[in-house]
Amino acid sequence: MYFLLQVIMFGSFAASSPATDAAADSAPDRIPVLIAALDNPGVRYGASVALTRLGTKAVPALQMSLQSGKGEVPVWSAYTLGQIGPAAQTAVTDLIRALASSDDALRAAAAQALGRIGPPSAAAAAVDSLSMAVTDPQHNVRSSAVVALGQIGPAAAIATADLIDALSDSQLRPLARTALTKIGPATVNPLLKALGDDNIRYDASVVLLQVDPNAAREAGLDNAAAADLTALSLVLNDLTRTPAERTAAATALAFLKTDGVPVLMAAFENGQTARTAAQAFAKVGAVAAPALIDALQHANPEVRSTVIDALGHIGPAASEATPHLVQMLKDDDSTVRYRAVRALHEFEHQAQPAIPTLIEIINNAQESEQTQHWAIKTMLVTLPETHDVVVEALIAASREEVRYGVRHLARQEVLRIDRTAAEAAGIK
Repeated sequence: MYFLLQVIMFGSFAASSPATDAAADSAPDRIPVLIAALDNPGVRYGASVALTRLGTKAVPALQMSLQSGKGEVPVWSAYTLGQIGPAAQTAVTDLIRALASSDDALRAAAAQALGRIGPPSAAAAAVDSLSMAVTDPQHNVRSSAVVALGQIGPAAAIATADLIDALSDSQLRPLARTALTKIGPATVNPLLKALGDDNIRYDASVVLLQVDPNAAREAGLDNAAAADLTALSLVLNDLTRTPAERTAAATALAFLKTDGVPVLMAAFENGQTARTAAQAFAKVGAVAAPALIDALQHANPEVRSTVIDALGHIGPAASEATPHLVQMLKDDDSTVRYRAVRALHEFEHQAQPAIPTLIEIINNAQESEQTQHWAIKTMLVTLPETHDVVVEALIAASREEVRYGVRHLARQEVLRIDRTAAEAAGIK
């Protein structure tokens, strides 16, 4: 039972073996033996493969065994009918009946089989039952029904409303989006109406952009708008979403500039969404700098670190934050100091005011070596205007007696940028 459920859920297939190849060549009079073998855990998969290769010849017997109630024979019969595919169209009525079974695995296998048999034979008769199965108590049944409706395609249009409702189920959402896309144009008007529900607006928009780009553009879905704020915030903060979806939502919020900035900053409070939100500020630009500067005073060092990251992602355009980041180099929290050094590195020449404090960091044996290394790298991005003071600082750091890594990096860099001064200081 467990293996079959795995097959139903993930579509995995065992490799062909000499035993299954021999069984596949069996004459039709071997069908009863193969049907009986479906109840034997050791050989049932090979028997299913053999019956599948017999195709339409095996369908009548499988229809009968589907109703046998003997062990797991009905479940494997449904699965095998699905593997036979369109050639098993005469079994549609029996599979629909199996959708009403009290056996969870049988309902899931029947739904999957109906999808594999597909249109046109399964469409008219099965769609109503599959649509009802979208709300089945068991996830395996619900997901199999949603997939099956997508496989039936445009002929499953009457199930659109149920599939749209399934967009609010985090487990069904990706499958429902795929199914709606496969059903196609018939879903457009219902999806447009669904845009008013912030819980599914994002997903409805994704499907519309795929199914009918023109209709999506007319609805203003090709670019983020103020109407999307709540929906995008829900996606960004929904940890059941994929990282790609949350990144897309954060990016869309970034394009909303001043409207989106508060939503992104609110996400800084959640450690699991903070990084995604901070990275989006690269798309916001200088307009976000004042709000981020204010947020540097946040009591939580993790939030301060994320705010600093956001400024770093904006880069030189946020140079008005330079003196404030210099203050962060003296923060009590070591992570905040490290992030501040990294952010200033992204500011390039605009980081010049930080040089005195960066030198203090390099000479502070209590500072982390990682932060000291980045302090050296950050000084280097301010060249050539700061050549003399940077060379002097590197020569001093090359005489550091505690940390070999700091000493080595300082020597390496001063030799690179001014070999004459380095050799004069005895550095070779």
